[in-house]
Amino acid sequence: MAGWFLEKLEIEGIRGINNEGDPLVLQFAHDAVNSVSAPNGVGKSSIFDALTYALRKKIPKLEELPASENGRAYYLNCFHSKKTGMVRLTVRPDGAGAPITLEITRDAAGTRKVTAPAGVDADALLESLNRDFFLLDHKTLQSFIDDKALDRGRAFAGLLGLASYSKTRQELQGLSNTRAFNNHFDVKSLTTQEASLKTSLSKLRTEAVSAFQALTQTALLEQKDLATAGARAHSALHQIVVLQPHCAGKPFGEIPLDECVESIKKAEGGDGPARLAALQRAEQTLATQISSSPAEDDYGKLHALAVQHDEALEKTAGPLLRKLYAASCAVLRDKAWPRKNVCPTCDHEGSEPLLPSLETKLAAFQELEDCAVRTETEWKAKGWSGLRKIEDAYAKTGEARSFAEVPYGSEGSLTAAKVEELWTWRTILVHRATAALADTKEKRKALEKELPASLVVVTTAVEEARRLQKAWKEIAEAETKLTGIVEQLGRISRIKTFLDVASETFARAESDISRRRLAAVEPLCQNFFKAIMYEPVKPSLAKADGAEALSIGLSQFFTLQDVSAQALLSESFRNAFAVSVYLAAATLYGGEPRFVVLDDVTSSFDAGHQFHLMELIRTQFARPVKADGPQVIFLSHDTLLEKLFNRHNGQGWKHQRLEGTARTAVLPQSDAANRVRDATIRFLQAGQLDDAAPRLRQYLEYRLLDIIQKVRIPVPIDFALDDNNKQVGNAAGAIEAAVKLHKAAGTLVLTAAQEAGLVTHMASITGNFVAHYATGSTNAFSSASLLGVMQAIDKYAECFMYENPPGSGKLVFYRSLSKR
Repeated sequence: MAGWFLEKLEIEGIRGINNEGDPLVLQFAHDAVNSVSAPNGVGKSSIFDALTYALRKKIPKLEELPASENGRAYYLNCFHSKKTGMVRLTVRPDGAGAPITLEITRDAAGTRKVTAPAGVDADALLESLNRDFFLLDHKTLQSFIDDKALDRGRAFAGLLGLASYSKTRQELQGLSNTRAFNNHFDVKSLTTQEASLKTSLSKLRTEAVSAFQALTQTALLEQKDLATAGARAHSALHQIVVLQPHCAGKPFGEIPLDECVESIKKAEGGDGPARLAALQRAEQTLATQISSSPAEDDYGKLHALAVQHDEALEKTAGPLLRKLYAASCAVLRDKAWPRKNVCPTCDHEGSEPLLPSLETKLAAFQELEDCAVRTETEWKAKGWSGLRKIEDAYAKTGEARSFAEVPYGSEGSLTAAKVEELWTWRTILVHRATAALADTKEKRKALEKELPASLVVVTTAVEEARRLQKAWKEIAEAETKLTGIVEQLGRISRIKTFLDVASETFARAESDISRRRLAAVEPLCQNFFKAIMYEPVKPSLAKADGAEALSIGLSQFFTLQDVSAQALLSESFRNAFAVSVYLAAATLYGGEPRFVVLDDVTSSFDAGHQFHLMELIRTQFARPVKADGPQVIFLSHDTLLEKLFNRHNGQGWKHQRLEGTARTAVLPQSDAANRVRDATIRFLQAGQLDDAAPRLRQYLEYRLLDIIQKVRIPVPIDFALDDNNKQVGNAAGAIEAAVKLHKAAGTLVLTAAQEAGLVTHMASITGNFVAHYATGSTNAFSSASLLGVMQAIDKYAECFMYENPPGSGKLVFYRSLSKR
């Protein structure tokens, strides 16, 4: 399928278009430039909003309102009794094929429903039509110039037909972001575990070397392998006669050493061996705890890290605000939140985008977290956590268990002062443990003197074997864990390498194709800009190699070269620059939608530049002059521009004017009067005066303006140019003044009965309706009286008509007040 034209648009109950039971219907020609004009407040922008909702599933300007304004409650027309909205699109394929009608509805709960003919994937079709350029308004043009280069570049990718590539690039960048990646895979925790296990293994291996030496009187490092070392240790115990029954047929690691101690105790005939073993174990445990406790250098490193942590903490405002900042950044990065200078939590509007300052604050938290990771790693690696056991054993009643309560990490508070306090407490505890070790040694030595030397040797051998068994078992467990973690980190590293390469490769490819397409867009953009402004000013577009950011500038500004567009261009030049870019991109990379809707894109132009833009679009961009161009649909409230639309109407151009109100209905002027008349009569017959009264006033205004146009009644210049002046009183006054003028000049074509009828019927209209309506009350009305007013309005209009041909009963308007 080459693309789709917009053939018909029907709207009911959306924004400023009520039209309950009688949708606004706009027919568009695919082989002509289309334009729709309307006075302010008559639904022109609501057409744009309806199309936006149909294709983009939301109306950004309502979503951007502060939460207190409840913007989503205003998708639907406030006066629609059923509180439902409907947009019906009929699109025609560019080529063979029948038109397809899609209906999008929204109810009061905000539920969206899309229906289409059988066999048509409505969502897929709507998605294919949702290109960045197909809906273009003044705000979009402004943002293109005012956006940051990165945001502009990402938005521009959509214009070049590369939106999916840009999205994929951003997703890959997000996946390969080191911090986000590491957080997702918990690399910090795995790395900390790896470091802790390596430290533990180092200490355990030292312990095993010491125990093996004491048990076998040989060096562990001299053994061929672990099996040989195990056999040597087994032999050392098996040589002791009393222990042989326990060693026979068992590997060293399974020798029941508690049973060995019991056998020694029975052989000696007392509890001496058991007491000696207990003292030896206690002495060894104390010696290990003291030797593995942090040294002076370890304290210095931890203190330095705590100082860094304190400095990073000063730059933050606490963990709760961190969560708030992170959530706010996520919202501000989302395209669904276009107001980048408005805080999503409090609706405060700043003068600059908020994301950079929030990212700076979050970076401070990241620095804090990095410090916390280093502190935690140092804490675990240097045995600080082992001081808890000494604390449990030697802290006195009433003394705080400081090591048991130490917090660390990004949410903790291991400050420099806390480290100093812990070091002082550590010194006290180690002093007490050293004293306990000395006391244990004395008791052990005293007991050894009481026991036979052989018994002491045997008991010592059993305890050294116990120490070796424990060390080898813990080494095996730690090595298994370490192997698993190392393998997991290896897999994670390979994934990270793949993502880095993929992200870099895709970014380079996306950048290359973007630059190639940009190179094609730039000269066409410059030509379009020149055709609009007719000044020696040449815009430029540039992307650095591999970058997403799109820079805009001026390669020529009168006599200056390569200067800033944002700093020098006035609003009209900015508008021309942006619209030239969009039109150039749509020309080259249009895609599925073969139509473009332009809403008030000329609002910053004077009349001359408006004409230039219209001619550019008519002759160089749009169908039918440019056969392969898109179908263009203008939406405008500019009365001067409407005169241009009317001049072109019927010559490759189709123009429609809307009339109506948000409360009642918005209708094309061609049949607006009859449709409003029918709706008014329907409401009156049903007794619905509140709904009928405003429509009756609308019908009166239609008929008066119709008389002015058909009979060529002269009006003041402000009446002709300002739609706000086209009210009932002004219209009736202009008609009355013209009639009096021609009457005085003796050129009035009206019959005497028609002259009298003007006074009679206007008096009826004024007395029975207009005077009461001005009070804002409908209590003085009745259905019958208002039906009489309807009749008076029609009779008033007939005073400006005559029967042609005579006797036919067909009434036509006089050509003027002086001619038939």
